[in-house]
Formats: sequence, C-alpha cells, structure tokens
Amino acid sequence: MLDNNEIQKPTLDLGSKRKGQLDESVLTSLGAELGYALGQLLAGAQPHMNISGTASEIGALSAALGVEKHHLQNIMRHGPNSPQARASLSQVERVGSRFHDVTGIPWPFTS
Repeated sequence: MLDNNEIQKPTLDLGSKRKGQLDESVLTSLGAELGYALGQLLAGAQPHMNISGTASEIGALSAALGVEKHHLQNIMRHGPNSPQARASLSQVERVGSRFHDVTGIPWPFTS
C-alpha cells in the first residue's frame, strides 16, 4: 500500500511484445515513459521508475538509453548536423536495432 507521501513510479514493461500485448496505446505509454527517463538522464538525475522484463531486455534498454543520451548531448553541444551528432546517430540506430531484436519493440517506441 502506498503512503500518501509516496509517489507511484511508472513501470516500463519490456515484455509487452512477448506477452502479445503490444499495441498503439502500449507504444504511446512506453514513449511517454521513455521521454521521462531521458529527461531525467539529461538532467543528471536517476530516473525513478520500475522496469520489468528479462535480463537481456533490460540490458538492451540500458544500452539504448545510454547511446540516446550521448546522441542528444552531442546535438546540444555540437549541433544536429555536426560530425559528432551524425556518428552518434549511427550508434543509436545500431543499438536501437538490437533493442528491437531483443524486445520486439521498435526503438524509439514508434511503429
């Protein structure tokens, strides 16, 4: 039971595709939760959320969030058309493809 002063953490369920529950509303929810997590990471904070999934699904998410954060930092520091941003975009695409292979969920949570 939650205390009145306790904030409920959002849950990111990486097993939606595996469970046959992946639809547009789930993708929308995952996208919102991902946006929250990236915002927290870019602010230098630890995202406060629960993540459910297999170890490989969680590992794929961790890798994808890490390279996405790095890519967004490159865009902010050097501009969207900089060599650094273009190089980090290729990393995002590679790691995003692995995330999709592991979870069945497109990166970044779009259909």
